[in-house]
Amino acid sequence: MKLRRAFVLVTFALFVAAPAIAWAAFKPVRILAPTLNGMTCVARVCVQETSKLALAQELQSNAIEAVGQKLVPLKQTPLTVFCSTRECYQSFGGGMERGAAILNWGVILPPESWVAHIVEHEYIHMLQAQQLGLLGRERTPLWFKEGMPFLISAPPAHDLPSYAHSLVARCQAWERQVERSNVWRRVTDL
Repeated sequence: MKLRRAFVLVTFALFVAAPAIAWAAFKPVRILAPTLNGMTCVARVCVQETSKLALAQELQSNAIEAVGQKLVPLKQTPLTVFCSTRECYQSFGGGMERGAAILNWGVILPPESWVAHIVEHEYIHMLQAQQLGLLGRERTPLWFKEGMPFLISAPPAHDLPSYAHSLVARCQAWERQVERSNVWRRVTDL
């Protein structure tokens, strides 16, 4: 009886502690409750500094519109965390990249990535998850997964990483074959 009670208590303690453990061990989960990580959120935009809220909202709105015009509309506006410091970005699990789409939960951006093409790039990742599901997106080749966001967001030449050139070229060649209006139907053939 004591062993069973101990097991129940330990199980209950782990169940109660699981959110705190996840919060500490898997930082990207913090996007699910950004205000608990020091952010101020209005609708689907979260900022570290409230004085930058209008800029963040404009970037989000423009990126949503651009993705919808170039591909298909997003069904839901992505929750987007606009960090003003690299420390903030890292507190959500970000590393040295320019931005991150966290599963289908939302997007985190460091301060140097508050530019239209990067927000759009991350939203295209969210669109890929929307159209293909998370597992379907992960099953696509890298040239599609990363090439498409670079191709469609069209960063200036100086801001296209060297590794992305071949991914963009491969995605562009494939898109010419299937036509942009057919990419979501044809991606399952890859």
